[in-house]
Amino acid sequence: MKMLVKETLLPHPQELVWASLTRGPALAQWLMPNNFPEHPLVGDKFEFRMDPVPLIGSTVKCEILELDPPYKMVWSWTGMNNRGAPQGTQRIEWTLVAKEAGTQLIMHQRDMNTLPWIMRTMMTMGWGTMLGRWLPIVLHAFIQHDGAWEYQGVQPAPNRSHHSAKTVPASYFN
Repeated sequence: MKMLVKETLLPHPQELVWASLTRGPALAQWLMPNNFPEHPLVGDKFEFRMDPVPLIGSTVKCEILELDPPYKMVWSWTGMNNRGAPQGTQRIEWTLVAKEAGTQLIMHQRDMNTLPWIMRTMMTMGWGTMLGRWLPIVLHAFIQHDGAWEYQGVQPAPNRSHHSAKTVPASYFN
């Protein structure tokens, strides 16, 4: 498998879906704890973290490669094994398309063939859960205030397994 594609139609405005992709605290709750930049720019680097898992690792190093708010964002995505060695770099592309019923969110993960088969299998299932179950919960935790979307948080986090992490810095959760 060279590329994974996941699509979902979310009954929310495009700017709100964009906010769920570009606010670190929201990303932490539906994807993984992170240090995503508060005001993202092309070239910014950030990490996703979780407790170490055998064969998987604990850190994903990313860089913002493209940014066209609120339509498209592209990241490099390099998983690091538990010894700190890279497991292959992928390209994550987020595309948002406004629809009458809300926003079509399309995620492409390119270069999946650089990953071990177990990782490809886990990511195929994991993205489906995150985009289909956890992201919709997080989207409902935003409120609009003075024309901007503010994230209120969800307790407990939908992605509970990563939120019980013991080795992740506290700053990656908020």
